[in-house]
Amino acid sequence: MINRFAAIPKSLVQNRILQHILFWLCSFSVLVQFFALENQITDIDIVYTLLFHISLVFGVYVNTAVLIRFLLKKEKYALYLISVFCLWYFVALMNQFTFEKLSDWIVPDYLFISSYSFEDLLKFSFVYLALSTLLKMSKFGFYALEAQKALEVVKREQAELELNVLKSNINPHFLFNNLNSLYALSRKHAKETPEYILKLSDLMRYMIYETKGRTVSLENEINYISNYLDLQKLRCNSDININYTIQGEVGSQQIVPFLFIPFIENSFKHGGANQSNSNLIDLQICVEEKNISMILTNTIADKKNRNIGKVGGFGIDNVKKRLNSHYPERHELTLAVRQDQFKVKLKLDLNE
Repeated sequence: MINRFAAIPKSLVQNRILQHILFWLCSFSVLVQFFALENQITDIDIVYTLLFHISLVFGVYVNTAVLIRFLLKKEKYALYLISVFCLWYFVALMNQFTFEKLSDWIVPDYLFISSYSFEDLLKFSFVYLALSTLLKMSKFGFYALEAQKALEVVKREQAELELNVLKSNINPHFLFNNLNSLYALSRKHAKETPEYILKLSDLMRYMIYETKGRTVSLENEINYISNYLDLQKLRCNSDININYTIQGEVGSQQIVPFLFIPFIENSFKHGGANQSNSNLIDLQICVEEKNISMILTNTIADKKNRNIGKVGGFGIDNVKKRLNSHYPERHELTLAVRQDQFKVKLKLDLNE
């Protein structure tokens, strides 16, 4: 109920009819005071002001409804300037005609003559046309700003949806595979078992609880990638050569989560994990102040695995979409297939 009443002032302010009524009421109240011959406003002052507004109302609405809408808004600037100049001159002529001819027909009981020179009427005409143009353009700017805000909200919601889809895509099969590996390790009574259980716990906690914001700590994201690779080493057999190096100092940088992991997961799904020999997955991450780069190389088993249209089941197009959404003009992505290798190069500028 409170929200309903709170929305009333906003709806009134945004009501176009009310806006126009208030504008002309303000105009009338100012001009009737300006035209009044005495301190007290009389009937003739009111009638004169109303007649004076006939040409002004005509000029304002021809300008806003026709010239601005069909010329200025469509960037036909030269044609608009010519047209508004003609309208400016015509409004002054119309005002002069109103008091010399039209007033005798509208209010025959009053005798009026044009009280102002043609140069003065041009000044009135100029003020109202200029004011209507400024108000209309500011209104366009306001609506454009509102549209931009709405678009940003949609983009954020879309990014959150894509992130949730990505999480759900990674979570199930990765979790089950690693639980199986840990089960096998525990049956051997290996002393590394608690360490790997802790890595899996840290990885799942990060994915579920620490990636709800738009960005995360770069240090946490890199730790997540390291845990992921260590767990993959545990799962994969000894024939697969998994190398990764992380260079540079990680400070207080922030990064959008899960931009690298689809490519890394893809290297295991379509690359080295499917090979029978010469298995290689090589990851290099380099951090330089506010820039981070990744070079990922993996061997390809055969031609059927050379399709780079999919990345970890999430799709390269979706990864590109997230990069374009969060890092417009601040990223470089290169995908290449050469002989028996698939290489990904990704550079990010982390400056907001």
